[in-house]
Amino acid sequence: MEAKLTTARTDRNSRLAPWSKEEGEAFGTRPLATKHRLPELDLFTDAALTELLEKYPRDRLQAFTMGTDPLEWTAWKPVDTTGVAGRLLFAAVQRGRLWLNLLQVHVVDRRYGDVLERLYADLSDQCPGFHPTKKTATLLISSPTAMVYYHTDAEPNLLWHIRGRKRVWIYPAQDKDLISQRLMEDIFAHVVDEEVPYRREFDQKAVMFDLMPGEVLSWPQNAPHRVVNLEGVNVSLSTIHETEESDRRKLVYCANRLFNRAYRIPTRSVAETGAVSRFKQFSYRVLRRMDLVTAPTRRAYITNLRVDQNAAIGISSIASGPVLTEFSQKDFSLTTDAAGRFVAVPRTDMPKAGNHVAR
Repeated sequence: MEAKLTTARTDRNSRLAPWSKEEGEAFGTRPLATKHRLPELDLFTDAALTELLEKYPRDRLQAFTMGTDPLEWTAWKPVDTTGVAGRLLFAAVQRGRLWLNLLQVHVVDRRYGDVLERLYADLSDQCPGFHPTKKTATLLISSPTAMVYYHTDAEPNLLWHIRGRKRVWIYPAQDKDLISQRLMEDIFAHVVDEEVPYRREFDQKAVMFDLMPGEVLSWPQNAPHRVVNLEGVNVSLSTIHETEESDRRKLVYCANRLFNRAYRIPTRSVAETGAVSRFKQFSYRVLRRMDLVTAPTRRAYITNLRVDQNAAIGISSIASGPVLTEFSQKDFSLTTDAAGRFVAVPRTDMPKAGNHVAR
């Protein structure tokens, strides 16, 4: 069934992202909160979300819990969902401290794919020079007091907020006092997760937004950010896109990483234009085609926590010991190493995929 607007005064030809000329011109150049109409769709009610969770493939659903201190990012832990029906999963989010990522929701359910296409058609029409080559969507469902730690993303992304209220801090992009170039190279290469070291004094450089339903937040590529939910079950659509410009930046950082660490060639410039930059990008592409670039492997999530809608924070401990989350069971199996530690081993040859966790 096609997503429909619940209000009679609107029609299906109206823009989902009606931006002004000034907002379209500012897109991607600075942190920007603008309007959208996703809350008017019938895809984000309790009933719709519960129905989606009931049928959602668990190898595309990530569940996490977290602490309360933004300095303690290691408190971000995976949670298993085995045996928990969709309605109970939603109930655990309502009362607990959980963050759900419904990865590739545009692929799993065509209605959300239609929404993704409409949103980016609006952006392409209204933002001069914006020509996305790829786009993906992750539906985020999180508890009233959930939080996401300070992190940055390799690809450009937007946060389309739909339900609840959240506070978001956006920090300057490409500030080496906030994130080192070496760490940024690792993030572009998808060999580490997006969480990065945080200090409270970083907030002096941040722009803070209290995000309400119907607002979308965008920022320059690689701008670090963190999130704290303030009220109600929060529902947002996180979209990631790629452009020729973003791909060029990725190639530069990945080339620097490869040339410095594998070949000891001291290439440090992050310039994205010019003869030297073009040569680095071309060389990296050639080496990648020759399989001389080590591809990152997917990360396996091992946990001793499981979703429990009756528990105070929506989770309880697994008495029998750690397990692989349902998200990881398709590609990995759990075993023990010589020291008796639990480790995940691939079931088959792993695809060339990174460790990206959408938020």
